[in-house]
Amino acid sequence: MLFALVFFLNAAANLALGVALGALLGPAEFGRYATVFLGATTLSTALFDWLRLSSIRFSGGPERRIPVAASLDAAWLAMIALALVLTLAVAMTGADLGFGLASLALTPFLAISIARADYATATMRARDLTRAFITLTAIRQALIFTVVLGVTWWTRSALASVAALCIVTLAAVTLTSAPLRTQGARVSLAEREDLRRFLVYAKPIVVSTVLYQAMALINRHLALDWFGAEPTGKLSLATDLGFRVFLAISVLPETLLFQHALRREAEEGRAAAQAQIGVNMTLVFAVLAPLTVGYAVMQPTFEALLVPHAFRGDFARLSLSLTPGFFAFCALYAAFNPVFQLEKTTWPLTLAALAAISCDLALLTLTPLNASVDGLAQAHAISLCVGLIAAAIPALRRKAMRPRVRDLAIVAAATTAMGFAIAPLNGIAPAPVAAALAVMLGGGPVCALFFALDVGGLRTWARARWAAKGACAAPAP
Repeated sequence: MLFALVFFLNAAANLALGVALGALLGPAEFGRYATVFLGATTLSTALFDWLRLSSIRFSGGPERRIPVAASLDAAWLAMIALALVLTLAVAMTGADLGFGLASLALTPFLAISIARADYATATMRARDLTRAFITLTAIRQALIFTVVLGVTWWTRSALASVAALCIVTLAAVTLTSAPLRTQGARVSLAEREDLRRFLVYAKPIVVSTVLYQAMALINRHLALDWFGAEPTGKLSLATDLGFRVFLAISVLPETLLFQHALRREAEEGRAAAQAQIGVNMTLVFAVLAPLTVGYAVMQPTFEALLVPHAFRGDFARLSLSLTPGFFAFCALYAAFNPVFQLEKTTWPLTLAALAAISCDLALLTLTPLNASVDGLAQAHAISLCVGLIAAAIPALRRKAMRPRVRDLAIVAAATTAMGFAIAPLNGIAPAPVAAALAVMLGGGPVCALFFALDVGGLRTWARARWAAKGACAAPAP
């Protein structure tokens, strides 16, 4: 639970960072920064994410810790070399991929720093190093909000912001990496079988994630090439902030609910875990549906509350187009990905990502959608919805893991009513008052209704917990 809470706080901090950078850089420079950052994130996922996932899965237990750590270290060095070689090869062709040569040169270093931080936190989770995890996250965010924002304020340069982000991220990992060292783990002890096992385990998930990131990167490069840096910056802020809001809210159910299903499998068997996955789907939709409707109808308030002045107007319009895609992406990973993880057959995720990126590329050939950044946003959202459908079809074939239709109908009806109820609040000033009222008058009654009608077994679970606590508290006869 503590790990999930820190994830939530970290996601909230990243949301605040995006707002601050957008305000300091302005639309044009933020467009360049966001494009380089997305390129680095995509490169980081493609080359290094299989090591992060393998670290979570294989480095927790004390058995074989030395050869596993040695194999992970050897793969890390190989991937760092590959990242630098690939970037050098691209630079030698004279192509800058829309980044500019200086930004292109920084891209692999940013990718390595992001990947190293993600890998470190993953290993800390696997080994239950709670204190080290909190320390790394705190130091990293403290350096980002002082050094990176300070450099950005001083220079107003996307390139300087990227360079500062590289340095402080690597510094934070270096300062807190001592607990991660495995005594006796030398690169010479790496085993080829371990490397093969890492690749087989993580490949489908990594490939699907890279495809989704590549889709966003293609759209951003096309926006930069077709419409210029300023519209690209406005599209980037709407996309990045929206995703961060949705990921910050969905990280808790995504992390905690699947862990609960795994515990039930270990204690009660596969059938109990399958039933729990169906319940988890309902609970995920009970979180995401009100979030989606609230985010869409309260866009004027959200924009006034958080969005820098230079982005306003465009942000609300683009966000409205993107919101179905935010819902689709989070629902895919939080609701349907656990089905495939439990079955240990994650290849449907790759097929869903292929369907999404194929749809995006096809839509970008249509004149209405390639004529403006609004069209690019709509194409992105439609494609993410196609990916969700492509994942939902095989996932819902497992009858034992289907959610109850009754619960989903209640979620849909309550969320629709909530949307109509809170929409008029946008006219109330100031924006913080409207936002607070939307949460109290919209979110509060919806949560109470879900509990009263036992959506996802919430009321039953609460009664069982209360009864168990009462039994523990009762004096022995």
